[in-house]
Amino acid sequence: MNYPTNFPLLSSERLQLRQLSFSDKRTIFKLRSNKEVNKLIVRDTPKNLNDADSFIQDCLDEFEKGNRIFWAIQHQENNQIIGTIVYHNINAENNYAEIGYELNPDFQNEGFMSEAMTTVLEYGKAILKLNTIEAFTHKNNTASITLLKKHQFILDDDDLFDGNTIFRLDINQE
Repeated sequence: MNYPTNFPLLSSERLQLRQLSFSDKRTIFKLRSNKEVNKLIVRDTPKNLNDADSFIQDCLDEFEKGNRIFWAIQHQENNQIIGTIVYHNINAENNYAEIGYELNPDFQNEGFMSEAMTTVLEYGKAILKLNTIEAFTHKNNTASITLLKKHQFILDDDDLFDGNTIFRLDINQE
């Protein structure tokens, strides 16, 4: 696996994928505390801007440790952060990562997450040299399941993990 020494800035037709910064704390707070976004996600939600700062610091620290690459999804037209996408639980020895994502409901159903996913998957295959990418999504999150299937993820197992189904993309078998 080729883990980057500098944070990878990625772009697509409509999106810029960049590292979080502390100036993003208000947007991250709103996104990660949004009830619609969190409806099918089990996680701690930020209670205030200090929690958002702590989350951003954690993302920066985990990148430096080689465990996580957490991108802000920024709309190129207005520079607004509309979501996030992440490789986390990275295992360099096994060329493995999990992928996660969230999108502001105002921007859903416009193909933005699919565009971000395509960009991040291409980076994972070509640059990071990942062999396996897994995604854990709630069994009732039809939008996420549709997105994963569109990008050739397959249901890994019928077993549930904390109410989530597991999808896997095996790069070498594509």
